[in-house]
Amino acid sequence: MKKIVSKVKIKRKLWKVFSEFIRRRDEGKCFTCSTQKDYKEMDAGHYIPTSICGEYLYFNEREVNCQCRACNRFKHGNLTEYARRLVKKYGAGILEELNNIKKEGKTMPATEMLKKVEYYKNEISKLTEEVV
Repeated sequence: MKKIVSKVKIKRKLWKVFSEFIRRRDEGKCFTCSTQKDYKEMDAGHYIPTSICGEYLYFNEREVNCQCRACNRFKHGNLTEYARRLVKKYGAGILEELNNIKKEGKTMPATEMLKKVEYYKNEISKLTEEVV
């Protein structure tokens, strides 16, 4: 008999691997202040707050970047600097692009989330192989 897992649990599992991927991808360097620490001591911070971003933006690799806990938690994302660096990294249209995805507010099917869990596990494996 196949066990049914709630979408909330799947989303939590996806966040765990996605967040680790982001922090490893960025090599533990804060996107907004350039502080560098072990990826385990960093956060994966969103430009557009998770409370309003929708699931496709929640797991968007351009929307989420490694941040130190000071910037992400205590400076509430350090958003002015975050926006400046997004534009520098991705070009002038990135803020509008992310805002358009936010407006769509689509939810992601559980099946797609499960595929992304496997995808990011694989991506983490690639990143850790490169380090060795």
